[in-house]
Order: sequence, then structure tokens, then C-alpha cells
Amino acid sequence: MLISPEHFWYISVKSLIITSFYPINIQPKVSVMRLTRFMTAQQNIIISLIFLSVMVCNNPAHGQNIREEAPKKIQAYAIDTPIRLDGKLTEPVWSSAESVSDFTQRELVEGDPATEKTEVKILYDRHNLYIGVMCYDSEPEKIIHTELRRDGELDHDDNFTVVLDTFNDKRSGFFFRINPNGAWLDGKITGGNGEVNENWNGVWEVSTKIHDQGWCAEMLIPFKTLRFTNNGIQNWGINFRREIARKKEEMLWSSWKRDDGIMQLTKAGTLTGLTDVQRGKQIEFKPFALGGLEHENSELDRTFKYGFDVKYPVTSDLTLDLTTLTDFAQVESDQNMINLTRFSLHYPEKRDFFLEGAETFDFGSPYTTPYYSRRIGIAPDGEQVPILGGAKLTGKAGSYNLGILNMQTDDKAGQPSSNYSVIRVKKDILKQSYVGIIATNLYDTDKHKNQAFGADFSYSTNTFLSNKNLVVGGYVAENNITGVEHGTRAGRFLASYPNDLLGINLLYHAVGDNYDPETGYVRRNGIKQYSGSVNYTPRPGIPYIRKLWISPINFNYYTDMHNRLLTRTVRYTPFGFNTMSEWEFRFNMEETYEFLDEDFEIFEDKDGHVIIPQGSYTWWSYSTSIESNPSNPVVFDVNYVWGDFFNGQRDAVELECDFKINQHFTFSSDIQYNSIKSGSREFDTKEFGGRINVNISPRLTSRTFLQWNNESKEMNMNLLIHFIPKIGNDVYLVYNQLLDSERDYKTIYSTGIAKISYLISF
Repeated sequence: MLISPEHFWYISVKSLIITSFYPINIQPKVSVMRLTRFMTAQQNIIISLIFLSVMVCNNPAHGQNIREEAPKKIQAYAIDTPIRLDGKLTEPVWSSAESVSDFTQRELVEGDPATEKTEVKILYDRHNLYIGVMCYDSEPEKIIHTELRRDGELDHDDNFTVVLDTFNDKRSGFFFRINPNGAWLDGKITGGNGEVNENWNGVWEVSTKIHDQGWCAEMLIPFKTLRFTNNGIQNWGINFRREIARKKEEMLWSSWKRDDGIMQLTKAGTLTGLTDVQRGKQIEFKPFALGGLEHENSELDRTFKYGFDVKYPVTSDLTLDLTTLTDFAQVESDQNMINLTRFSLHYPEKRDFFLEGAETFDFGSPYTTPYYSRRIGIAPDGEQVPILGGAKLTGKAGSYNLGILNMQTDDKAGQPSSNYSVIRVKKDILKQSYVGIIATNLYDTDKHKNQAFGADFSYSTNTFLSNKNLVVGGYVAENNITGVEHGTRAGRFLASYPNDLLGINLLYHAVGDNYDPETGYVRRNGIKQYSGSVNYTPRPGIPYIRKLWISPINFNYYTDMHNRLLTRTVRYTPFGFNTMSEWEFRFNMEETYEFLDEDFEIFEDKDGHVIIPQGSYTWWSYSTSIESNPSNPVVFDVNYVWGDFFNGQRDAVELECDFKINQHFTFSSDIQYNSIKSGSREFDTKEFGGRINVNISPRLTSRTFLQWNNESKEMNMNLLIHFIPKIGNDVYLVYNQLLDSERDYKTIYSTGIAKISYLISF
């Protein structure tokens, strides 16, 4: 080799910067032929650099310690008396249990031994599983532990995760994550690809302690919280991960390679020694009651409501959920966003009843799916529609994953009383793959009916080309609408190569003109979509640089059903990097084409409507983004966009900032600002959101959410205080207020509610 890797990458990065900034002065009206020649030349430069980097980058900083993993086992030790959770591991039985401490780095240096020792031990009695963890730290005063909420952001603290594959099927399981404060996060792993649903909330407990040798934890997981087979001797898949935030070090007991990870269950270890344990067969009855005051238009109304939820385990892993007079008073308000596109915005589900088990009903993509739970109980304008009751059956029966849902809503807000039904079945095949079907039905009191049917598949493997990940999947679906015979189908084919060094995605998606399942969500009808991306992230061994980020191509084409081009976006990321301390930088260039078949109203302000005339538009835009170390006390993420926009120009800034004062108090804000010139009109859009978290302990937390934008000109405030006297029981105090910023912030609407729910198990 004539030059060192560091010197080569210095030359390469300099060349990329020069080539990436060169096209800024190209006019958007340049001919297609010249533009194509230019982009081809640029791609050739980038691809050449990538090829050379592959040849040069095989240096000792990357992969010298890579070795094959041997199967690992840990034995659980049976005890007669329960453990007292105090986070100290001082009971004599802990010293009798088998321990494991052979953790290996996944980051920063793949294959190296962990820089700090971690010991894990497992005990059990008939009713509970106990996990003891000792996280040694040579500098305990530098342990990062800022999060105190349940289901909070633990990724940026020191943390420990355990994964349990209780059916030992290598494709589904539970995960439990904790930090040194005793804050916890849990979820379910499904699908064979390591998909995670963090909205599952199990009943379990943890106690932690920080001391002069590091930090330790005791976790108690009742067997009734889990689901597993009815065998006298249990062998489960298991794995452990520890992250040291200040070092950016990730270490695992098993499955530590960069293309694997904690959610890769096919390479987990084995938990042995469990015998004569009580299976998870527990009925949960959870009644609730709430009362409060509501003030609107100078009128004061009193509110009182009650209802209940029931969980009944039909089998060891098939659960029936029943709900009546369902209430979601504790759910945070949606963020009211200004929409600068021609298509509807997609808001995430936040209601617990629909979130739990949501992974079972996944089909298609979030933007084209026959089932979108927010269609149930929420009107198109965002107003809540009362849910009278419903039932949901989710879980596993042999090699089948089942999801059956039926919900009944009342009539309100111009919406008739409606019944929603969904059936979802997925059959496990091979090691990580499945085939499945879905059927949805809507029927209301106006005798309106809408049905949809679909079938899908997903083939996943982590042994492609010996040890790489590959996912291939697709679906076909049809919507049954009375009187409509054509254009009611949709389908997709996806191929993905998601690996650490090289990631490739290819997609074809078609949605008919009349495909409109009313239990689902369709962002755009009557289109054919072709998209693909290549991401290359080498680790060159440059001081302070963890890896480079280069995307030579990321394209998205939309045509109508007759192949007329409607939208084209082609994005290039010629230069980006992540530092060792987790700072990120990206520079992007994007060419956009839009065909408007009718006038497009993009905004309305005091000067009237801003209209973009129908026609064809092509423009270039550029963006840079910087994100700071997410473990720092002050974290920011800035994205700046500039360039042309339809028939004008656009400058946009997005800023997110978090202030972690201490573990009890945090403040975060996000600001979005657009300065847009369209034809002869100029206008600005402004959006603000802020969150204040005051947390006394993991069981007593509060959050305040504020938002405002200059389109609605309304300030919305949402305050929630959450107290957990015992795991499974909840007390909520909620206050909502809507203010008119054009009338000196006069109150438009306000409500205060107290809600109590109590868990009864038998």
C-alpha cells in the first residue's frame, strides 16, 4: 500500500466535499441531458471512491478481532424463599448462583473484550424469575443516569437489557431494559427480523443501586407476566447487553457482531435449569373511574365516567382483551403540524389499548395499509368519538400469530355509530420468515359497508452470503366497495440488504385509483412507486471518526397508472460522518420534480391564500444537519434546507434541543421555520413545541406539552401527572387548555380530569 488509510481518506473526503458543493450554482432550468451527464459524472466519482475505500479500508481498526461465536448457556438456580429487591445482591443465594461475565464489544471495536466487567446471575422460585446484574465501573462518578421515567429514553444513559425467547423459537420474545436510576422500558420482539413493539407493558419490578464499584440491579419478572409452553423443563433463549454511555461502548453476551445485535434471537444463548414453574395463566381485571370539569364557550360541564378492561389468557400465549366505555384521557395531544404537501399527514397511535399487540396487525407500510387504528374512535378533524366497547384476541397458537379485533363506536361529531372488524393471521415458516393474510370490515348505522382483503409474505435470513442480513417481502390487497369494480387493488415488493457496512433497499409499490379501505390509511392513490437507496458506512480508522456515511443514490419515482411521471426525488449524500463521541454530520443534495394537475393551495395567512398554479416544476435543494452527542446534558439537532421550491425559493430550519438539568428535571423544544417565496408571494411558517418533565421517581412523573403554530394561531397545553402506587395501578391528573394567540391568549377550551385505574389479578 503506497498511502496510509488515514491519508487516503483525507484525500477522499476532500474530493467528496469539492464534488458535492460543485453543483450548487447549476440553474434548475438546465436541460435534462446536461443534468443527466452531470449526475452521471458525480456518481462515477463517488462510486470510484467507494470501490477504492473497500480495497484500502481493510485495516486493523476494523475487524481484526472478529471470531465465530460459540453457543452459550447460563443456568438458573432454584431458591425456596423470595428475594428482597433492594439492588444490593447481598443475599447468600446470589453467591451460590452461576454467573456469566464473558461480554464482547459490538461497539466501538467489534470483537474486542468489554472494557468494564459485567456479571449476570439468575435465580427463580415457582412464581418469579430473578436477574441479578453487577455493572462494574472504574469511574463510577462518570456513570450517566439522567432518565427517571418509565418507558423513557434509556438509550442515552448507561443501561442494561435482557432478552427472553420464552418459546425458544428464535423469532419472538420479551425484552427488559433498565438504567442505574431504576427506570425501566419493556417490549415484545416479533416477526423474525427483530421488530420491536415497545408499547407492551409487563408487570415486573426492578431495584438499582450506584456505589463505588459501579452499579447493580435486581430484576423480578413474574412468570405470569410471560408466556411459554406447558413443559416441565423449560429451555429459553436469552441474551444480555450493557451500554456505557460516556464511552459509546455496546457489549453483548452473545450475538455481538455488528450485523446482529440484541434483537437477533437466532444467535442468543440458552437459559437452562427452569423446572416446575407456574405458567402465565392470569386473568387481569382493571376497572377505572374518572371525573372532572370541562369549560368551553363560557359554559362549565361536569364529567364522570367509568369502565373496565379485562385480560383473559385463552392459552399460554393467546390473550383476549375486553374493553367497555373505553377512555384515553391520559393520552398526550397530537402535535399540530403545518402541512406543506398535497397529502394528509400520518399521526402515530398513542392509545394503550391499540398499541399493545399492534405488531400483530402490521400489514403493508404505515402510509398504505388496510388497518390504521386511529380510524377507530377519532374523527377526521381529530375529535374523539366515544368507543362503546370491543374485544381483541392476540398472540400465538403453535406456528400461527393471530390478531382479531372488533370495536363499536357511538355516533358523534357527524360520525355514525360504526363497527370495525380486523382479522390478521401470520404463519411462521423457515427460521425467520412468514406468510399471512388480513381482512377488515367497516359497517355503520347508515348501512355503509367497506371491506378489504390482503395477503403478504416476508423472507428473512441472517446467513445470506454466509453471514449477512437479507429481507424480501411483499403484499397484495383489494378493497371491496359497492359499485366500484376497477382500481381497487394495491401491492408492493421490497428487497432489503440491511447491514452495517452496506445497506441497499429496492421497492416497487402500486396503489389503484379507487383503493380506499376506510379502516386503513392511504396517503396517495392512483400511483406506481419505484424507489431505492444505497448507504455505505465504512469505518476508516481516522482519529475521532467512528464511521463515514455516504449515500450515492436515494431515489423515489411516482407515476400514475398510465406511467406518466408525477413526482421524482433523487437525493445524494456525498459526505457525512459519525464521530467517536456520537456527533453526526450530513450534507445532502436533492433534485425534485412535481406535476400538479390542479392548483395547489399551500398556505393561508392574513394576506390570503398562497396558490401554486398547476403545471410541472423541477428544482434543486440542499441540506446540512448536525446532531450532538445524545448523552450530553445539552443535546441539539439542527437541520438547514435551502434552494428552490416549486415556483420560488425556500429556506428552512428545524431545531430540536434537550436540556437535561438532572434526573428530576428536563426540558426539550422543537422549532420549525420556513421562509418561502412562491411567485409574487412571500410567507413564513412557524411551529413551536416544548416539553417539560418533572420526575420525582420512576413511579411519580409529570410532563407538560406546549405547542403553537402560525397557521392555527392556537396555543395548546397538555399537563399530565402520573403516579404508580403499585405496578399495574395508575393515578392520572390531566389538564388541557387551548388558547387563542390572536386574542391575547384567551382561553377557548379547558378541561381538568382525575383518573384512577386499579389492577385485580386472579
